Amino acid sequence: ERLKSLTDIVWPEMARMVKEQIREAEAQGKAVCVLDAAVLLEAGWQDMVHEVWTAVIPEEEAVKRIMARDGLSEEAARGRLRSQMTNSQRVEQSQVVLCTLWEPDVTRKQVSPGLAAAPASGSGGGGG
Repeated sequence: ERLKSLTDIVWPEMARMVKEQIREAEAQGKAVCVLDAAVLLEAGWQDMVHEVWTAVIPEEEAVKRIMARDGLSEEAARGRLRSQMTNSQRVEQSQVVLCTLWEPDVTRKQVSPGLAAAPASGSGGGGG
């Protein structure tokens, strides 16, 4: 409940700021605008972008990384993951899916077609 109260306050302001940055990029004639938004799907901001690109990793790897990065116990790391969308939920809502465990050349092969297909102008969904 406390997390929801916080996100109800913070996310609308974050969305306003992101939309302003997208408008500025469009005004500057930028062809592509990338939002690095970990909560994009959770916040329901899909209407701000043309495509959603998601990076996923297996749960066991995520647990290891959380434990190493944040110094949490395995149980706490798993609890954090349970509070987030699953990989499957993210994949269902994404047009491009990447994995940070892939070799760099595999990632390049996934990214290149997506960049080549990027809109030629900033018109449409308001970002990308």
